[in-house]
Amino acid sequence: MERDSLRNMLYSLARFGLFILINLFGIVIGKTAILGVMGTFFPKLKLYDNTQFLSIISWILPMVLLIALFADDAKRHTAYGRYNPILVSITTILSAAIYYVPAIVIGYIKDPRVIDAMKQIYFTHYWISYVCGDNVEIYGLLGCALTAIICIVSYLIARKIYLRKFENGEYEYEYAK
Repeated sequence: MERDSLRNMLYSLARFGLFILINLFGIVIGKTAILGVMGTFFPKLKLYDNTQFLSIISWILPMVLLIALFADDAKRHTAYGRYNPILVSITTILSAAIYYVPAIVIGYIKDPRVIDAMKQIYFTHYWISYVCGDNVEIYGLLGCALTAIICIVSYLIARKIYLRKFENGEYEYEYAK
């Protein structure tokens, strides 16, 4: 039992870190590589003027990485008999909540330079401001919630696909001893 608790704690801590780092990776890639590469090859997109479009492109990369991560988790957890959707859901929701904390703090800061720097944390979610306005607390919350929901759904769908393939004989269970 202690080994399972330690394994669950390590899984949660690793996913907290990966969730935040993958989102920050999306910001860096979106602001530098995508802006430079796509802005050069597709000047008609006017990425330098349209930050919402650049933001949605920057949001796609972390989502692809997170979907792949959680789909792989589902396959491994199912194959090794450690399927635990509650742990994954709680971990993902807490990761999104931790990632959302700076958006709450922005309301209490007076220096506009610090506020602008902190808003960059949520650049990948900026495209949501087209729907809900330019309030970073709202679009940050909606972006974090949307990301968490997509991660949980990808986990559940990947497990169903794995089980379907297992029933067809394409996979075998591999229990860890």
